[in-house]
Amino acid sequence: MSTHTTSLTQAWFDQGAHVTVDGKRVFVSTRGHRDRPTLLFIHGFPTSSFDWRDTMELLDDEFYCVAVDLPGFGLSDKPLAYSYSLFQQADVVEAVVVELGLTAAHVVSHDMGTSLHTELLARKRSGTLKFAIVGSTFLNGSILKTHAQLTDFQRMLETPSRLPEALKVCAEMLPDYVPGLQKLMSRPSRITEQDAQMMTELLAYQDGDQRLPHVYAYVRERYLHQERWLGALVAETHSTPVQFVWADADPVAVIGMGRALAELAPLARFTEIADVGHFLPIEAPDAVAAAVRAMSSN
Repeated sequence: MSTHTTSLTQAWFDQGAHVTVDGKRVFVSTRGHRDRPTLLFIHGFPTSSFDWRDTMELLDDEFYCVAVDLPGFGLSDKPLAYSYSLFQQADVVEAVVVELGLTAAHVVSHDMGTSLHTELLARKRSGTLKFAIVGSTFLNGSILKTHAQLTDFQRMLETPSRLPEALKVCAEMLPDYVPGLQKLMSRPSRITEQDAQMMTELLAYQDGDQRLPHVYAYVRERYLHQERWLGALVAETHSTPVQFVWADADPVAVIGMGRALAELAPLARFTEIADVGHFLPIEAPDAVAAAVRAMSSN
C-alpha cells in the first residue's frame, strides 16, 4: 500500500486478499461463511467493491459474500497496457471464482457491472461459463445505452477527439472525485468524510484516476454487443430468477430505462426504489439486501 493512504484504507486492504489472474493482482473482499450460498457482487464505474460494504454486512449472516475489484479499479492492478474490455473483465471474474473454489453464485451487479453480468449470462447460454449462475440481480446500469442521460464528464470520455482533454481532467480530478459522485445521488450524506477519503485513495491507488479514460472504453461495447447481451438476459429469465431493482431518481440510468428493461424481460421481477439516485448500493443498501434476500428465498 502507498504511504499516502490512511489507516482506514489500510484496514480495508487488510480485510481482503489479492488473487493473481493472468499476472495481475485482483483484490477480493469476502464476508460470511463459505458453506452458505454465494453472492457475487460486481461494481460499476468508476468506483470499486467498497460500494458493497454495507450491503454485504446486511447479508453475511445468510450468504457468503464475494466482491471483486475489477482491474483498473480499487485495490486491483491498473496496468497501462490493457484494453479494459468487458470481455477481459469477465475473464477475470470467472478466474477469480474458479480460484476461490466456488461453483455457483447469485450475481448482483451495478452500473458498468450490469453489462459484464450480461456477458457472463451470454457465456452461460453458450455453455462456456465456468460456474453456475443461480440468480441475477441488476441494479441501475445503462444496459440500454440509448436510454442513458449522460453527464458532461461521460460525454467527454466518449468523444475520441476530446481524449487529450479527458486525460488532463482525470489527472487533476482527485479533489472533485467524490463531490462529483454525490451529484448523482439523492442521499449524498451516505458518503461520510471517512468514506470519501477512502474512496479517493482507492481511486488514486496505482494512478487509477489517470486510467479512467482507458477504462471507459468499455462503453462502445454496450452498443456493439447489445444484441448478444440483451438476448442472454432475456433468455436467462426463462431458467433462473432474475430481477431489476431500480432507483427512481437516477439522473443517468433513468427510471425509464429500468421500465424498458422490465418490458423486454417480462418474466423478471421489477422493483422501483423511491427517492434514491444512481449509487443504490451506497444510498440504500437495506433495499438492495432485502431484494436479494427475497429472491434467494424463493
